[in-house]
Amino acid sequence: MSAPHDHPPAPFSPVRFWLAVGGVIVVVLGLSALLTRHFRSLQPRAELPVYREIPGDLTATERSGATVRFSDLRGKVVVAAYLYTQCPHGCAAITGQFQQLLREHGSDPRFQLLSVAIQPERDSVALLKAYAEAVGATETSPWWFVTGDRQTLSDFMTDQVGMTPAKLIPEDERITPDDQYEHDLRIALIDPRGRVRGYYSVFHPQPEIAALMCTRLREHVRQLLRETADSP
Repeated sequence: MSAPHDHPPAPFSPVRFWLAVGGVIVVVLGLSALLTRHFRSLQPRAELPVYREIPGDLTATERSGATVRFSDLRGKVVVAAYLYTQCPHGCAAITGQFQQLLREHGSDPRFQLLSVAIQPERDSVALLKAYAEAVGATETSPWWFVTGDRQTLSDFMTDQVGMTPAKLIPEDERITPDDQYEHDLRIALIDPRGRVRGYYSVFHPQPEIAALMCTRLREHVRQLLRETADSP
């Protein structure tokens, strides 16, 4: 005979059982993901390749009207690319990445963006200043928009940074009358020692590759900034 205070066992509920199992699985998967991220963070990241060193210098005029030199950026992680304000091709993709990086690292004194005019005779200080304001770069933003002598700018970007030389587009092949130059649409990543550590085709006919290049660019910028912080 059962004791007066004994209660019959609760009937088995498949719903409660599977809810409990599901909860355990979610917890286990969550812990597994956290542990995986933790162990990955402890592993040293592969060092980025060194494509070339930049031994020379560039003297140019910034959109503020000030004379600036590339050597002034030693000690910083620099993201550099050509700027063509009349570009109907992939310049918007480059500008978009620069804006994203500015949002992520604009307050970091070790970070700098560098846009070099492809058509300096047109992209004057006044035009670059207006363009900078339009894309959200203030006067204090770590983003230089430089213009100057065409040959000087071209030699620096080609011989030092490793960009493909710009080419004049035949008049009958231009998308618009102002679309005069075909130029390198890659972004270059330069470390604090003045070495090119990566090229990123953020504008690519295959969207998957373009997305991958954008992701790698942001990851590699963060990696170099971490390495800069860790260096004595």
